[in-house]
Amino acid sequence: MSNERHPQKSKVVRYLVGVAIIMLVFAVGATIKNDDHDSLSIVDELTKYHTDPFNPDTDGDGLTDGDEVKLYTTSPTVIDSDSDGLTDGDEILKYKTNPSSPDTDGDGISDSEEIKTYRTNPNLRDSDGDGLLDGQEITTYMTDPLNPDTDKDGVPDSQEVEKGTDPHKTDTDNDGLTDREEILEFGTDPLSKDTDEDGLSDLEEVKTYKTSPLTSDTDGDGLSDPEELSFGTDPLNEDSDYDGLTDGEELSTYRTNPLISDSDNDGLDDGQEAISYRTNPLDPDTDDDYLSDGYEVQLGTDPLYDWRDTYNKEAFKAGLSQYFREKLRPVTQDFVKYHTTLDKAWAILEWIDENIEYYHTKADYVDALLYNWSELTPEQRELYNNLTRLYAPNDTIVYRKGICGDYAILTAAMLLDSGVSPVYLLDISFENSKVGHAAVAVKIEGDLFVLDQHLPPIPIGNYYWKWAIENNSKIIANMTFYEVRLNTRGEPEVTDTWTWSGEELRKKTYIPNEEDTRLIKETVKEKFLRMYPQYVEDSRLKSIVEQHTESLKYTGEPSNAYLPHGFSKGWVLWLSNEYIWLYYSPITIQKLVDYWIMPAFSSEGWAEVIRQCDRFYLLMDYVPITVSDGVTTITVPKILLVMEVAS
Repeated sequence: MSNERHPQKSKVVRYLVGVAIIMLVFAVGATIKNDDHDSLSIVDELTKYHTDPFNPDTDGDGLTDGDEVKLYTTSPTVIDSDSDGLTDGDEILKYKTNPSSPDTDGDGISDSEEIKTYRTNPNLRDSDGDGLLDGQEITTYMTDPLNPDTDKDGVPDSQEVEKGTDPHKTDTDNDGLTDREEILEFGTDPLSKDTDEDGLSDLEEVKTYKTSPLTSDTDGDGLSDPEELSFGTDPLNEDSDYDGLTDGEELSTYRTNPLISDSDNDGLDDGQEAISYRTNPLDPDTDDDYLSDGYEVQLGTDPLYDWRDTYNKEAFKAGLSQYFREKLRPVTQDFVKYHTTLDKAWAILEWIDENIEYYHTKADYVDALLYNWSELTPEQRELYNNLTRLYAPNDTIVYRKGICGDYAILTAAMLLDSGVSPVYLLDISFENSKVGHAAVAVKIEGDLFVLDQHLPPIPIGNYYWKWAIENNSKIIANMTFYEVRLNTRGEPEVTDTWTWSGEELRKKTYIPNEEDTRLIKETVKEKFLRMYPQYVEDSRLKSIVEQHTESLKYTGEPSNAYLPHGFSKGWVLWLSNEYIWLYYSPITIQKLVDYWIMPAFSSEGWAEVIRQCDRFYLLMDYVPITVSDGVTTITVPKILLVMEVAS
């Protein structure tokens, strides 16, 4: 029977034979050679290593016993010294692993498992170089040790482990962004769908709205990104409407519309109103003076100050603005047809004289305000301020009444809108009086004339005497002139300012002389003949007219003189006026004659006798009278007109 069928028995036999040989050697003192050529002596194999002296590879692992003992320190009698499932020969010759260590690379996976099961490299702790040991990948994280990115999301498994993401899922938090995008591209939290907790998913922020998923307020305007989306503002622009205010300021602080740069549509951006001008961006007219804030800025007036409170430059620029003048157009369009400043000024003053009455109650409020100011309560002061406030020119027309400041603003506005520029707003102060006066002046053929509520216009110097001898004998202390012109935009500008004292005004007084008397006579005669063309001047009547004139000058009654020979009937017509001199100027003589003298010729009494005759003679004379302002006395003419009509 062959021993091959009983290998264990064969080993025992060989062992016994070996022992017998050793005993024989020791008995005869002989030296026995290494019969199996494994570099180990028979004695060492039998006594020391217990290997088969007749088999160079006792354990059949592919390594000689000598190599195992001397070179690899493996067991020559055990085919797999480290019990890792790989023979020592395979480990050394084939896999280059350590046959004495079941886990050559110390990665937690035996060499045999790495080779046979996982196909990993038993000599590399991290076969795929992803930063995780093969053992960690296999036993702990269940990742692929041969793929550095198990889920192929662009993030190495080790980084996913570090970040806490799932290395088996490309999108751990299911927010629509891969872990790689979150970690490497956007810096978002791959474990949270909404990194900045603003109510928008990271995907929405990145892909849809282009907002930052790392901050709830991308543009830093004080509104979260979802709030901006709900309001319709731009979450990428802190100032959606480019008005100078952040969207957050508009909604939280100013309550303005962040989508409209000018919330109140007054011509100013909300930022200009809130920051530059301190006006109310929700009120187009912050000071409630009829003019929008934007228009006031354009005019150069203060949008925080009601121009009607004070008669000054502010009032002139505002009250004479195009905005108000356009409201006067239904009236002023009738004055544009006149060609001269005198005609326009006369027509305007005539319209005002006929349509606007003096508001005495308001004037009384002004007096009470000025003289009792220190005694008034704050509430009373506010009441008086409201009652005495200037009227806008269109309001004066609507109310059909006003006081001097209202008249002045209205008159100047009408003049400017009729094409008269410049105009001069007058601010007049009186001696020993807290109450002043306001009027308007224009230049006619180079001379200044004052327009003050009633016809006719008055030469600037004579205006001093108007106050001195009328209106309770007030003496002008100073008169300040504000020259107002329209600019290229049609808006008023105060282009010059100066002040004349009462004395300077008085020096400009114009007193009619004999030549002026002659001019008046010739003007009256010319107009009379146009009115009654059938008349002829007859010098035969001169004597009787001279007698009437002398009698009137000294007695106030015409003479009893008889008509000269050749006339069957006649009448003496006469009138005198002590104030014509006050308004007289050679420039306005035609208008003055029409206004004061010619109406008498068409009056019922005069017209009746004039129609019965066809001859006339006219004489113009004057009676010297004196007027005084309390300091200075002047002599002026009281004009006397005497006419004889006869037939």
